[in-house]
Amino acid sequence: MNALDQTLFSAINAGSLDWGATAWVAYAAARYIVLLIPLHVAILWIAGTHDVRRQALALVAALVIAIGISFLIGAVVPSQRPFLIPIGNQLIEHRASPSFPSNHGLVMFTYAAVMLSLRHWRHAACIGCASVFVAWSRVYLGIHFPLDMVGALVVAVVAAWGARAFDRRFGLEVTRRVEAMFDRTVVRPANWMIRKQG
Repeated sequence: MNALDQTLFSAINAGSLDWGATAWVAYAAARYIVLLIPLHVAILWIAGTHDVRRQALALVAALVIAIGISFLIGAVVPSQRPFLIPIGNQLIEHRASPSFPSNHGLVMFTYAAVMLSLRHWRHAACIGCASVFVAWSRVYLGIHFPLDMVGALVVAVVAAWGARAFDRRFGLEVTRRVEAMFDRTVVRPANWMIRKQG
């Protein structure tokens, strides 16, 4: 841990173990905002056109790439979380997994980066702001360092670039195949059940 990271952590981390309004807001952000990402992907796929579904698959591809890179970094150069050093105040429990990069921050930043690459400016801006909020919350609660979030942002950009490159080459065919599988395994059985009950 370098001096800059420690200084930034001390400035952001909760000043005590007391739970006030700020701690509860941070807890909600740290735990629940990231759950909106799979929900949004599901909505895009279920309600979207072929082109929207292709974008949803690009988002999923970017997330898979990002988490894969994160796993490799954690396996090769694992870094300790603040409470293992120990430093600062830890307000929530967390397992002693590698700290760098933050997977919560990674999911959020990756989603924002892909939206930006797709030129969905408003979505990118909204998710980008939410990403910063999540990043702040997990540092405030004492389970990540600020540079874990910077690392998540860098990995997110790389993952978004990789997913877009994959989409340009294979996206059309992959989307067709996944749509066909979805139709066979979900849409047709659902329609059959509806007709049977009707």
